[in-house]
Amino acid sequence: MHIIILIFFAVFSVQTKAGQKEEEKLHKVLIIHSYTPVLTAYAKFSNMVALDLRKKGIQTSVRTFYLDCERYIAKDEEARMYNFLDSLGNWTPDIILVNGDQATYTLMACGHPLGKSTPVVFSGVNFPNWPLLKKHPNVTGFWDKPDYKATIRLIEKLYGKSRILFFNDLRLIGKLAYNAVVEDVKNSGMSLYDGMYNPDSNKQPEVIISGAPEESALYTAKPSKLPARELVNIFENNPYTACLQTILDFNVLTIGRLANVPTFTVINNGFNDNRGITGGYFTTLQIQANEVSSIVERIIKGTQVSKIPITQSPKVYAFDWNEMQRFNIKQKDLPQGSVIYNLPFEVHYHNYIVIVISLLVLLLFYIILHLIYMYRREYKRKKTAQINLIKERKFLKLALEGGNIYAWRMKNEEFTFEDDFYTANNIAPRTITIEALLTMTHPDDQENLKNHIHDAHSGLHDNANLQCRFNFNGKGYIWWELRYNHGEVSPDKTHSIIGLCMNIQSFKDKEQKLIDLQEKAEEANKMKSAFLANMSHEIRTPLNAIVGFSNLLQEEKELTDEEKLLFKDTINKNSSLLLKLINDILELSRIESGRMSFTFDDYLLNELLEEIYQTHNLLMPSNISFFKEIPDLPIKVRVDRHRFIQVITNLINNAVKFTEKGHITIGYQYKATEKKVHIYVEDTGKGMSEEACKKVFERFYKDDEFAQGTGLGLSICQTIVKQLGGQILLTSQKGKGSLFTVILPCQLKL
Repeated sequence: MHIIILIFFAVFSVQTKAGQKEEEKLHKVLIIHSYTPVLTAYAKFSNMVALDLRKKGIQTSVRTFYLDCERYIAKDEEARMYNFLDSLGNWTPDIILVNGDQATYTLMACGHPLGKSTPVVFSGVNFPNWPLLKKHPNVTGFWDKPDYKATIRLIEKLYGKSRILFFNDLRLIGKLAYNAVVEDVKNSGMSLYDGMYNPDSNKQPEVIISGAPEESALYTAKPSKLPARELVNIFENNPYTACLQTILDFNVLTIGRLANVPTFTVINNGFNDNRGITGGYFTTLQIQANEVSSIVERIIKGTQVSKIPITQSPKVYAFDWNEMQRFNIKQKDLPQGSVIYNLPFEVHYHNYIVIVISLLVLLLFYIILHLIYMYRREYKRKKTAQINLIKERKFLKLALEGGNIYAWRMKNEEFTFEDDFYTANNIAPRTITIEALLTMTHPDDQENLKNHIHDAHSGLHDNANLQCRFNFNGKGYIWWELRYNHGEVSPDKTHSIIGLCMNIQSFKDKEQKLIDLQEKAEEANKMKSAFLANMSHEIRTPLNAIVGFSNLLQEEKELTDEEKLLFKDTINKNSSLLLKLINDILELSRIESGRMSFTFDDYLLNELLEEIYQTHNLLMPSNISFFKEIPDLPIKVRVDRHRFIQVITNLINNAVKFTEKGHITIGYQYKATEKKVHIYVEDTGKGMSEEACKKVFERFYKDDEFAQGTGLGLSICQTIVKQLGGQILLTSQKGKGSLFTVILPCQLKL
């Protein structure tokens, strides 16, 4: 019995070591693809297989060959395959993996010994060559049988009754695919037409299978024989519900990517490869790789290829999220169990995100409740401490009445301060005599300090305080408040005074600010009174003229036509003056309340200035020439159009008012280095003195008290220009004229 057990363990140990050596062995795997590396799915497939085998503990050395079947005819493909297998030399593959119909057929048809002796696993084969497979017992794999009917039913589930376009070509695989579509459509109720759908054309496609009117219809055509107009029709007019990829065809992929309808597929080539494939019912690349790696594992572990039957690849409904968004396909409309690629993180993990956010909200709610609980507990503790502190209030009253408080004592005509006082003032600890303290005291406060020291010695007051300016550290005078009481007489008959000193400079600064604010308030009150008086005068003047001349027009019956016209003109001028006065007051009110609104937009400066020029050119008096100097530049300014026109108009009106004869010029200069534009209004009027130029933007200022106006216009203009992000400047010379310049940021439109 013991011998049998020992033999069993020995055999088990040998088998285990053999299995470990088998796993540690580097297996040579040759992967052959039908097309070129342009299909990124090939690289993904190779990586998936290698990764899956590594997870199974199988180490591989992989070589890849691309047949490029689109480029060669069958005979050349076989020769190319044979030559490549010969070129492997001593690198003999343990297993050959072939991907696609062309690669599988060519490997078996080329007649190379490796294709007959080496285990071969094929996948991605839609139409197997069964006679050749029977001659190659070393070949097994997966039949990726296209399910056209299921994919068509998928399109109907999403869109209802549909017109579906698919392409075919003259290659063998294209013919096989076409025949398979015909077989799936037979007896399904659907129609099949050879040709393009075009309701506006007299030429109708050939009927291959006649189906029920309420069922979907399929249309087929050969891309190489399609006229350009038909291709444009696919992209522009949307005559089809969807396109169907029946085989791997790069022309079909290009058309499908450009078409304005979704493209569905029955194979995984081109899917999830940025080639416009929306989805379909097919074997995904991951399923294909997993199936292949499972057979490779079985073969490596000793299973004979002849004992592994060829089976059909499992299929799933798969979709590309980006294409779903492109064609507004909802996730809820997809078949149950559908696989979605490129799904965004927030969509893929939506339920988890909701759960996490809910937990965070609950956690936050708990933290808030806990903080409230801690606050209430701390509040009770502080309340108890406050009650205890109140009992000590009488003893700490002097120390708690101010900040920067230091204790001091005067004994034998000498002052001694606590150590913190010397540290705070950056001076060395020492006693200070009364004479020395007086030298540190501001001259205006020395007499007051002497009197308080005398009163303290005489015991005139039990408690007193004194505010003086001291320069303890030589850096300037600072306000201090001295509080003291009479103290006690010691047994040696010496008298001492104890007290506290507090730095009150900040309080004095605040007090001075309050005084300044009070003075400003009083000044503002005076300005308000002056404003009301000025407005009363300015309003009464045009009103008196309006009322007076209106009465004259009504009462005087013997007025000449010239006098009536003069009176009407006077009434109109004073009405305009009164209206402008009211508008200026309203603008001033908006400025004061901060409610002046601005609506900014980009405008061409030349168009704005041209509009202003044309408006004022018609209104310009005959004795004044109106010029413009507007360069031909595409300058853009970002302004409030109404406010900008208001500023320039006000400057022009002022120029007209103070120019009896001569000219007024409006224009601008572009400063490229500053990226600003200088807009100017120049006149040859009477000008202003240098002193007047400094005050002209102040409210209610008028250089000529007899001139019409309130003196508010230029002040309002300055406020508007600042809001526009610019500034307004004035240069003027008495008797020669004035130049107002508005500087604004701008852009040169290219």
